[in-house]
Amino acid sequence: MKELLKAEDIKACITAHIIRNPLWQDKDVNIFYIVNQMAGCFTKKSKSYHYKKFFNTSINQIKDKKILANLVKEEVFMTEYSGHAHKISLDIVEKIVEENNPSSEYIIVIAGGDGTSLEVQTKLFLTAQTDSQKAQKIKNQITILRLPLGTGNDGTDGHSMEETIQLLSGNLKFENQPAVKVYPENPVTKEQILASGKNPKKYNPDDPQYPWYSFNIASIGLDAFVVYMTNAVKKKMPGNFYQFCVPISAFVYDKPFPSGIAKMEFFDENNNKIYEESNPITIFVFGASGHRYYGGGHYILPTQDNVCHAPKITIPQLIKVNRQFIDGSFVGGGIAFLHTAKKVRFSYDQPILLQCDGEVAMLCKDHFPLIFEITEPCLRTIVKNV
Repeated sequence: MKELLKAEDIKACITAHIIRNPLWQDKDVNIFYIVNQMAGCFTKKSKSYHYKKFFNTSINQIKDKKILANLVKEEVFMTEYSGHAHKISLDIVEKIVEENNPSSEYIIVIAGGDGTSLEVQTKLFLTAQTDSQKAQKIKNQITILRLPLGTGNDGTDGHSMEETIQLLSGNLKFENQPAVKVYPENPVTKEQILASGKNPKKYNPDDPQYPWYSFNIASIGLDAFVVYMTNAVKKKMPGNFYQFCVPISAFVYDKPFPSGIAKMEFFDENNNKIYEESNPITIFVFGASGHRYYGGGHYILPTQDNVCHAPKITIPQLIKVNRQFIDGSFVGGGIAFLHTAKKVRFSYDQPILLQCDGEVAMLCKDHFPLIFEITEPCLRTIVKNV
């Protein structure tokens, strides 16, 4: 009988590559693994078998390479409930601060899906905003590595484990990356939300409160509705149902969320308005940078531009052009439009859904104007050193 993937398999492989990469040469490396066993790599047998074989093969391919790290310590944490990764992340940071070893390098490896990744990154980001001592550690000593082990894998360090291992085997450098912060310009009460006639808990039982954060893409409109439907299906049947939910959502989206007029005001890094547009929309996307994927590999930001919006698209048109949003070939075709902005002020006159890295929130008319903005760089990641 084939063996299923275990957390130990992930740890053995990722650690083996880290301690052989020149980025950590002569360093004391502490690696913390945050593992969600509800991720697709564990729950789907075909994926589990594949990853088990892949990790073992990858270790064998590098076992004769010289170990460059001076010392390595590892610790594995298993998430047990929604929100547990928040607590684990904070506990790790507090442990690092207490240890207070400026010569050590710390790596938090996120082995789960988009939800686990969002939990960890949000907690680290918010901690860095409120505690200067912990901020110093988070920005300068703690590196996050986001493994593509879920179903979407859109905000990970590589869209496949093959890409991730290739990254870890190459010439690397540290780079602090920003987040997307989303919040209403004016305070919104629960009474105002309920008065809209929509139940926020229908779309997300946790009813997340603003500000919302994204470390990949935040979006409004049909895409957020697809994410909601995908999440609802996944709760009953684990798997990647995004592609299935796209056409279904297109047929039913307009009934709960009839189209309204969106006013979009674009601002540069000096808060100067550089562009403005008003029209009915199908989707609005705001990324932490350009060259971003969402929805199981849809190349929605295929250039250096970090904003995309698509005016109202009919169902027949959407079915016809959906492939272009997967491979990014929609650019220049008049289907959707790309911009670069540090901030967007988004106004709307109807209830609509927002999604941030796979987490959905219901917006009513009182949430608008809604601000999308790129924060200052914070979380430390690894990127190719080119």
